[in-house]
Amino acid sequence: MTGRVRLLVADDHEVVRAGLTAALSAEERFEIVGAVGTGDEAISVVTETRPDVAVVDMRLPDMPGHELCRRLRKASPGTAVVVLTSYLTESAIRDALRAGASAYVTKAAGLAELRTAIDDAHDGRTGAPSSVSQIVRRMEEVVGSRDRTDSPTPQQARVLELLARGLTYAAIAESLVISESTVRFHVQKLKVKLEATGRTDLVVRAIRAGLVTAEDPGADVTVPEAGRAG
Repeated sequence: MTGRVRLLVADDHEVVRAGLTAALSAEERFEIVGAVGTGDEAISVVTETRPDVAVVDMRLPDMPGHELCRRLRKASPGTAVVVLTSYLTESAIRDALRAGASAYVTKAAGLAELRTAIDDAHDGRTGAPSSVSQIVRRMEEVVGSRDRTDSPTPQQARVLELLARGLTYAAIAESLVISESTVRFHVQKLKVKLEATGRTDLVVRAIRAGLVTAEDPGADVTVPEAGRAG
């Protein structure tokens, strides 16, 4: 690959958009020509600037990802599209690839894989496995690996602490001023990280890992000895 790669970044989350823009523009070979939060804005910028590659989120608020891919490719056939998302479904990937996306990268994959996808898309290489099922499996492996090795986020750590105190999901949600569905999402992520089978097992494993203490006020979990069923 020679010359600078001109990029458009489209993501409706401002923090993600700003982070991607900062990380990619830090490399001299990348030039950011636009950073937008909607599909309509992406189409407008692509039509005006004709970037080499558009990095777009699969779920923007005003249109589905596959429709955005199709319209971007129509507006600027020379612009390759890299879909960046956390949604791992065969139908979504298939729709995006059929609409003209060159690559589909999970947000859990990290910047190195995104850079590779951008370079490959710019050079006309998809670098993708031969089937959509293989793409999904590969992404799930990456996400699973990250989920198992990453430390809990500050909010997940707080959820763990309140779980250890015996609070219900509803009570945790009220305490942290978040929705109950968000609490359940964090608990599910924590189960994957700690390879736990249920709520009690999660708390037991968290105590063993030193993430919470059995002396937390209200904690009523008995930690089984090693070798016993938990």
